[in-house]
Amino acid sequence: MDRLKDKVAIITGAAGGIGRVAAELFVKEGAKVVLADKDSENGAKAAKEICALSPNSAIFFPLDVTDKQSWGQCIEQTLNTFGKLNILINNAGVSFRETVEETTMESWQTTLAVNQTGVFLGIQSALEVMKTNGEPCAIVNTASVDGLRGDSVFFAYCATKAAVEAMTKCAALCCAENSWPIRVNAVAPGYILTPMAYEDARQNGQTIEEYCAESVKLHPIGHLGKPEDIAYAYLYLASDEASFVTGTTLAVDGGYTCR
Repeated sequence: MDRLKDKVAIITGAAGGIGRVAAELFVKEGAKVVLADKDSENGAKAAKEICALSPNSAIFFPLDVTDKQSWGQCIEQTLNTFGKLNILINNAGVSFRETVEETTMESWQTTLAVNQTGVFLGIQSALEVMKTNGEPCAIVNTASVDGLRGDSVFFAYCATKAAVEAMTKCAALCCAENSWPIRVNAVAPGYILTPMAYEDARQNGQTIEEYCAESVKLHPIGHLGKPEDIAYAYLYLASDEASFVTGTTLAVDGGYTCR
């Protein structure tokens, strides 16, 4: 408890899946949280449910991560409500099951806009307020094992997640070189049982049971990850416990990248 006491966080993609679980975990650890997502219905519902457990601990903002103006409005709402910003979790993402030959311009541009441009705009927008608030701050980006290893059937997704790892290092160096009190790291999840997994199974013409049976074989630990596994990695990197950690990508992948 209280690992994030008196800190304020924005978590993107927080209407469901890993982001939703992370938002609740962060509140339990003492943070105030802005749940940011394009899904207004489920995002507002999630914020309401969290506040029922911990009053005045969370709000929802209808964020389009691909739009700079939307980011500015989200930051402004965060400051107006909670007075500061200490943590940004760039969790939102999309995926299309397509090889390089199959990738369309539409899916390519959508994937880059959300997974890469969205992370860029989030980092840039957060830096403006974090670098002057006088408190330790942290940015955590969501990479992927597919960015570390590659996968032929996720061409655009792999490209953007590899870019996230590089952007994480560059942003971390920029903050350190300017003596800003901001650490920047990334988490690279393995296959996690989330709504994205269900969508991937659908795109591949599989039931979720077939998808899980096939995916488990890729992880030496013998099972898929849970959203909580990634949420706790976010928590560590966002907390002061990781005060000497910046510019790194933490693989939370059940041994996937060991092979």
